[in-house]
Amino acid sequence: MNPKLKLLAEKQGGVYSRRQAADCGYTRGQIHDRIQDGRWERIRYGQYAEAVELGLLQPWDRDLLKHRRLVHAVMNSMRPSTVAVSHQSALALHGVPLWGPDLAEVQVSRLDRHRGGRIAGVRHHRGKLTDADLTVVAGLPATTVPRALFEMGCTSSFEAAVVSADAVRRDHPINEAVVQRLLQVTEFWTGSATARAALKFSDPSSESVGESRLRVLLHTHGLPTPVLQAVFDDAAGFIGRVDFFFAAERTVVEFDGLLKYGDGARETLIREKLREDRLRALGLQVVRVTWADLNHPEQLIAHIRRAFARA
Repeated sequence: MNPKLKLLAEKQGGVYSRRQAADCGYTRGQIHDRIQDGRWERIRYGQYAEAVELGLLQPWDRDLLKHRRLVHAVMNSMRPSTVAVSHQSALALHGVPLWGPDLAEVQVSRLDRHRGGRIAGVRHHRGKLTDADLTVVAGLPATTVPRALFEMGCTSSFEAAVVSADAVRRDHPINEAVVQRLLQVTEFWTGSATARAALKFSDPSSESVGESRLRVLLHTHGLPTPVLQAVFDDAAGFIGRVDFFFAAERTVVEFDGLLKYGDGARETLIREKLREDRLRALGLQVVRVTWADLNHPEQLIAHIRRAFARA
């Protein structure tokens, strides 16, 4: 990519239009060749970006990157000051983890009187936005983190809303006055009950997407409320923090979010084994949960209940 187009793309989330590429000196044939040989990829009609390697990213990070590019492509093709990025699309721009909400469509809220609905893969929402609801992120007008969280919570599942609410409370603490204002604003919105329940259930001590999803699963199946990030020591000193501790059941549940252990696989496994041995020496049951286990909730819950019984 030539320096002129590279600088332009960097200001637009890596995305540029066919016209912008032409203005930076690329002929129609050069643009066609770069798309055909995979150096450039089409993000949406008339909008492109340099191809990037996504194989090493976690699935949710890969989806977020793709969606952020799609958001920039949509906004790059719209008239300025007509819409603000909103809902899960705004959360994606803010870097808030997402799991579960629909990322096939870009979500925007109208700043003019244009009608709402789905147009060319973009979901247009109608709603009154004040200055307190708006900000600029990655060079684009967007709803603030708190507003976007409420918007997304009203249009997604409880699990999806909790994943993002945990992350927001952990990384983007919300002023209580802002929470109360948004609770009032969204009181009669469709889906507001889900957003409220997710916010009430959310916990900033949940440190990852996987931990949030597991916490929702435990809650759904009626297990006792665990202590998050409990600290354990023994005669040799500090053992570590554990993801979930069921005190009455003397059981520790750990979520293993590593898809790959990489080059240090042996050393990592040895450290984890020694750590678990020290926990068991304290009279605790230890249950390790993986991503694959979340796809079989009944089996996982039965496994944890058996650990309770052994304890």
